[in-house]
Amino acid sequence: MSMNCEAPEPESSPKKKPLVYAGVGILIVLIAGYIFFGDYIQEQRTLNAIDSLWEQASQLRDEGDYDSALEVYNSVFNLISSRDFPLEYGMNHYYRGGTYEDMASYDPENASSHLQNSIYAYDYSLKFITEEEYPAEYFRVQYSLGDAYLKLYASRKDVNDLNTAINYYNNALSYYSIALDPIYFASINNKLGNAWRKKGNIENNSDYLQKSLSSYEESLRVFREEVYSLEYAGVQNNLGNLYLELSSYGNEKTNIENAITSFNNALKVYTIETRPIEYATVQNNLGNAWFELSELENKENNVEKAVKAYNEALKVFTISLFPVEHDGVIHNIARAYKSL
Repeated sequence: MSMNCEAPEPESSPKKKPLVYAGVGILIVLIAGYIFFGDYIQEQRTLNAIDSLWEQASQLRDEGDYDSALEVYNSVFNLISSRDFPLEYGMNHYYRGGTYEDMASYDPENASSHLQNSIYAYDYSLKFITEEEYPAEYFRVQYSLGDAYLKLYASRKDVNDLNTAINYYNNALSYYSIALDPIYFASINNKLGNAWRKKGNIENNSDYLQKSLSSYEESLRVFREEVYSLEYAGVQNNLGNLYLELSSYGNEKTNIENAITSFNNALKVYTIETRPIEYATVQNNLGNAWFELSELENKENNVEKAVKAYNEALKVFTISLFPVEHDGVIHNIARAYKSL
């Protein structure tokens, strides 16, 4: 008996299953992509909102409305968590610290309190801005802590604040080299020079003054007259004061002459038209240098040069606008004439 054997139809399901799986896979990818890009879009919106608030707060600080600026910074914390946005969370505390530091400059009677708030905010920012993950921002905070402690020393005259400032500046310089960031390198060295000067004068230690000199010279590797004229002039004024202080420890005439050169370098940039307060300050310092030189040689001639510089300072430091500075310059003129 013959049998008509036909090959059975293959089941359709084995061929369709890969299509089903592929469809499911594509769907999963699409969902994952939607979630990912949705999160990314939301993250960018949050970052844009933060930037907008930071810009608003920065403008308020420029206008001197510090309380409003702090309110804006505080509102940023409503948008983010430290877990999802650790850098922005830390930087928001950093900016708050900067605001308190600004307040100290405009409210000297309460400067110590403002600066301590500033230091607390800077310190707190370092809980989220770590050296390992965010080195540039971390050492930027170190620099700012140095500034805050240097100002705190000026406010309460605690030498421990000065030592702490020096440590923070040195920490910052362990990262900010002249090759990596020349502006930060030069700025920190200028501030470090100021700190070493203060320490040297407090402790009557010329070695510290030499450290100050080295720091200023490092700063001037970047702050050259033709490129950063205002910064150059600021360092030159600092150098002039340092040389006058060094004259007490030896090489008196040479150091005083170096001071005169430095002050004149600063006056190449500071003019009475463009930077009147700085101009008058340096002229007063220059008068002091000529007076010190008059104690060594050419008494009448150098006293005349000193008085000329003092009178230049008085063109800005008038009794009506700057009574304290005016009185100081008048005292210097009287001292110069009395020495004749």
